[in-house]
Amino acid sequence: MRTFLCWCFLCVTLGAFSQAPTSAGESFIGFHWNSGRKSVEIPFELHANLVVIPLRINHSDTLRFLVDSGLGATLLTDTTVVTKLGLTSIRTVELNGLGIHKSLKAHVVIDTKLQVGPAYALHQNLIYVNDDLLNLSSSIGTKIHGIIGYELFANVVVTIDYAHSRLILTQPSRYRYKRRKGLRLPIDLTDNKPYLHQAGLTGLKGKLPNRLLMDTGAGHVLLVEASASDSTQFQLSKQRFNLGKGLNGPIIGRLGRVPALEIGPWSWSQVPATFPDSTARKSADPWQASLGGEFFRRFTLTFHYLDQYVVIKPIGRLWKKDFEYGMSGLGLRAIGPDFRKFVVETIHPDSPADVAGMLPGDEIWMINNKRVDQFRLGDIYRMLKKKEGSAIELMIRREREFRLIRFRLRKLF
Repeated sequence: MRTFLCWCFLCVTLGAFSQAPTSAGESFIGFHWNSGRKSVEIPFELHANLVVIPLRINHSDTLRFLVDSGLGATLLTDTTVVTKLGLTSIRTVELNGLGIHKSLKAHVVIDTKLQVGPAYALHQNLIYVNDDLLNLSSSIGTKIHGIIGYELFANVVVTIDYAHSRLILTQPSRYRYKRRKGLRLPIDLTDNKPYLHQAGLTGLKGKLPNRLLMDTGAGHVLLVEASASDSTQFQLSKQRFNLGKGLNGPIIGRLGRVPALEIGPWSWSQVPATFPDSTARKSADPWQASLGGEFFRRFTLTFHYLDQYVVIKPIGRLWKKDFEYGMSGLGLRAIGPDFRKFVVETIHPDSPADVAGMLPGDEIWMINNKRVDQFRLGDIYRMLKKKEGSAIELMIRREREFRLIRFRLRKLF
């Protein structure tokens, strides 16, 4: 799922699904709550830079869904939920995203009820796939049943407060923008996804015309579509990397650095970015670059789709901290009932872990004399990208044998 783009990457291109019409007496569309409060708060967990919220479908138990502004529909990835709820498909559609494999077949279910905390939405449509090919739970390190996108953002003001791990839904008629809430920037919606204006990239040959997709369902800092950019504008690795996993399988491409990224009055230099091969793209979606969770977690974001703007507020001085790739070369997956066992899935050639002799299938038992079962997958990745030159000592199990592996973290590009 992730090697050097150290978190989940999911970018899906779907046509919009129209909601079923409301019945007589139902005057609201999208999420709504019965109390007189102008807003409601839903606590969330942050795993691998991704927001995970509690959600119910019809009369289900509480499920765990990713919040993905880059997804144009609600995607159910756990087919056991389909069986338990007796959901019936009315037709199939093709799902196109990043990855080297062919499009996925998915099933459309209409007229469901979605509930997030006290907020609920009636007559909602969702899609599901026959198999959880993304293997989200193992890739993120916690149980995931699906992903919610446009339906959550469409008709309420959504604030993602990364500093306090809370999602705030506000009635649009009662939301008032004030400067203390952050910088207000215009967005436009294409295929139900938000694209940020007053943002852009500067390449080696000068500024590039750009608008950036705001993709909270991706874990990267910045992704640039190779087919949409002149590769000579950027510093790119000579080697091709396994960048992670998309909807259509592994994402292969190059690491690189963007000389400058600008958003409103803010700027960053030498920003690490991933550049998927053009063969990984299967749609004519117009975006050229996208920002992900590793970037967003430094801010409080407020999305106002109806008025087409976003409010961005830095969290202290966190926004100034440098971005960096992982520095071990390891791609891991979490297994076991509580996802606290960690197995090596991929290793980049000539990386510190590869030179030290690690192999796919190795199970990590200890890291720097600490048992790994006290950590989550995201914690492990943070330990493997802290500071160049840091010493890492791993106790691994390979088949029936335990081994001690030592290496030092090193920038991969």
